[in-house]
Amino acid sequence: MFLSILHLLIGVFISFFLLACSESVEKEENHVPYLAFTPYLPPVLTQKDEKKIDLNYFAKVKPGEFIMGSPVNEIGRKKNEKQHRVQITKEFFISKFEITIREWNEILGEYHRREAQFFVPDEHDHLLEWFYNNRKNNPLRDLILDKVTNVEEIDSFISKFEIYRKNRGNKMILDLGELGSVIKVFDQLQPQEIQIRALSKQEITYKLQILKTLWVNHINLPVTDISYTQALQYCYKKTSLAREQGTLPHQLIFRLPTEAEWEYACRAGNKGVSGLEEGNQLSGLISNINGGSPSANIGRVTAFINRNKLTPILPSNPKFSPNAWGIYDMHGNVKEWCYDFYADYPSETVLDPIGPIRGVNRVIRSGSFLRTAISARSACRESLEPSWRGSEIGFRVVLGYPLR
Repeated sequence: MFLSILHLLIGVFISFFLLACSESVEKEENHVPYLAFTPYLPPVLTQKDEKKIDLNYFAKVKPGEFIMGSPVNEIGRKKNEKQHRVQITKEFFISKFEITIREWNEILGEYHRREAQFFVPDEHDHLLEWFYNNRKNNPLRDLILDKVTNVEEIDSFISKFEIYRKNRGNKMILDLGELGSVIKVFDQLQPQEIQIRALSKQEITYKLQILKTLWVNHINLPVTDISYTQALQYCYKKTSLAREQGTLPHQLIFRLPTEAEWEYACRAGNKGVSGLEEGNQLSGLISNINGGSPSANIGRVTAFINRNKLTPILPSNPKFSPNAWGIYDMHGNVKEWCYDFYADYPSETVLDPIGPIRGVNRVIRSGSFLRTAISARSACRESLEPSWRGSEIGFRVVLGYPLR
């Protein structure tokens, strides 16, 4: 009886407190505090839970302290980069690479499949023509029906090849699904079943490998044209699937990194303009940015490189070296969504900041293949409306504790 009365009194007190808070918010509509603190959770995972984490895919980031923002004399510094001390009190795991088209399609392909279109090299069109000419004959016909789950992709390839044959002067353009379906059938054929012009078996194998490489490189490009809300959808779906499969560590979820987590991971202990090498330079030599001119790079550079395109993410053969914590492409390739609403930094030391409780734009971090070193610095920060999508915008994920 006493406990029931006590619970009732506590409920009345909480209701009164929330009402008072709501009235104060209405009076101060323009005041939005930068910080909201995460609830206390155990800072260390059990060995059983940590065994569920793929440390080839994730980099483990231990708690620590760093100076967020940039000094006033840093090249390219913006006013919104005020330095302040940040303490990260909970470990988290951040994906070593940005999310790829392949990963996106594995999680959300049923709802929002992503494709990449590309030119097929002219010297390989005779492999595709042989496929086109034999598509109605055995053994090719049976393989198509047996191995290709989405026959529409083959139909689309056939339509495009017919147009290509009529206009030989034009390039042939395919997407991932179309070329992937054709390659899948080729892989099932026995060598004796293929006779393409006067090509030897070795030549056919070599040319088919070129097509496979073309497909692999494109399906492993960072997924782009992703809005903030779509990135959240990916994280939610990935979390749900992992829970169903029993592979999700207790209390952890997949989510976007906070802005503080992102910069902490990007710097990897460095205090300079970048988290790479000694931290005193950033160029097209060490990241996929627009480094095509002297002014586009920071520090001494021996070559000016502007690839002007995304680079594929191939963990077994990465294009660039990682930072000291084993994390790749934090300064280029694509810009990345962070969890936080955008706001000016505080001046005081903060613990586990997650941004203001409300706002309009969300934080974007990292450089991209289109941006110069100035926009790819560790401290550089931008913001966009959450529904914004663009050819240079993607994301990476964190496996960590919930934020709110």
